[in-house]
Amino acid sequence: MNQQEVIQNAWSLTEAIEEAVSKSDWARAAELDEARAPFVMALQAQQPAHALAIIRKIQASIESVAVRARDAQATLSAGYRRSMDGAKAASRYHQAARF
Repeated sequence: MNQQEVIQNAWSLTEAIEEAVSKSDWARAAELDEARAPFVMALQAQQPAHALAIIRKIQASIESVAVRARDAQATLSAGYRRSMDGAKAASRYHQAARF
């Protein structure tokens, strides 16, 4: 596979990852990222200008998705903590009601 094909495959998968992330389909995004990894690792340093532009877009997307994933994880963690606190409060209420 030549470098142009590697770049095109990496870019196609990057677009699919962005679409999955936009739908909050993190499992699909992870699968696609796993499929993209060998292509990203196969990129060579010496590239023509048009290829470098696509590689920079891929890098920017990777950074953007990582930020969105951290934000989504923080939101889910906060929701989980609130739910657990609510469950504990309900349990304490039921225990107190038994006495």
